Amino acid sequence: MRKLFVSQFPGIPPELQGLFNELENASQDGDVVDIGQAFTINGSFTETTVLNVKAPTLANTAAVLATLILYLQRGGATRST
Repeated sequence: MRKLFVSQFPGIPPELQGLFNELENASQDGDVVDIGQAFTINGSFTETTVLNVKAPTLANTAAVLATLILYLQRGGATRST
């Protein structure tokens, strides 16, 4: 698994930054699918890998985070299950 390194994102609520930090810490050991299985996504979202840092919105940040978790659960961005 690739190690994930994130920095502080401007305009991101501390709760979401905490989730990014948790993902970074979890990526330092363990299997990507094991990491993803620890999370649950409820509701609907549009998959996106574009984080709008110029004009951040909660919806965009949540969609990026949900997409990342979905990819972790799948074992990669190109896998379907």
